[in-house]
Order: sequence, then structure tokens, then C-alpha cells
Amino acid sequence: MKNTRGFTLIEALIAAAVLGLGMLGVTQLAMHSLLASAASQQQVTALRLANSAVECWRSGPALCTASAAWSANGQGESSSTLQGTQYTVRATVSPTAYAQLQALQVTVTWRPTSASQGSATDTPLAVGTGQIELTTRAASLPVFVPVFVPQATP
Repeated sequence: MKNTRGFTLIEALIAAAVLGLGMLGVTQLAMHSLLASAASQQQVTALRLANSAVECWRSGPALCTASAAWSANGQGESSSTLQGTQYTVRATVSPTAYAQLQALQVTVTWRPTSASQGSATDTPLAVGTGQIELTTRAASLPVFVPVFVPQATP
């Protein structure tokens, strides 16, 4: 019998192919994980902007001038660009069946911005478009609860 040592050319090619397929799988997993993380970040940013609009409206015109315009016009819109994604916040104020309540619907849409038309996005974290909606109701006039402080009797 012949004593063989080392690898033959075929064994080396098969080992390289198996190693290459394994590395390709790891790379695909890392890319998928990065895109999912970026999409999640876009949703969190959109939700933060929507919550900010709701809190602005609830604070009233004295603290947030945009809420006065929303209540007067019934709607408002603003745009901002963060991390290569353009967010558009639309707020609509409408009356409800109850005279004391107003309804606020906030819609946030987002899309990646482009450096120029038809080109790639500015940042790899701008992964796609989306939309969220928040709806809430609040009293049009704040209701204050009186607080009674007991007085000490002499």
C-alpha cells in the first residue's frame, strides 16, 4: 500500500467550496440582521416623532404653537430628515360625538432620501418606506380637579 500524506487537489477544492458556502451564509445573516436593525430604528424614530406631535397637541397653544394651528385649521404637516430618511408628520384634529372631546390622528410616513434622482440612498441605514398612525382623544378644554388643603384650627 502506498502511504499518502497531505491533501489532493480535489480534496482542497471541495474544502475551499464548503468553507466559501459557510462564509456566504454568515455574510447573508449579518446583512439581514443589519437591515432588520435599520428598519426597526426607522420605526422607533417615526413613533418618537408621532408621540412628540401628540404631546405637543396635548400641551396646548401656550407651550406648543403648532397645536393652535392644528386646532384652528384642523390639520398640520411637517417634514424632517434624520439619518438619510425623510419623515413627514401629518396631524389632523377633528370633533367627536362628545362635545368636550377632540380627536387627533397623527400619521408619520418615511422614505429614504436620495443624493440625486435615481441614485443610491445617502446611507445604508435608510432601508425603505413605511407609515404609522396614532389616534388619541383629549378634552378640548382642560378639566382641573380642585385640591382642598385642610386649614389648621387654632
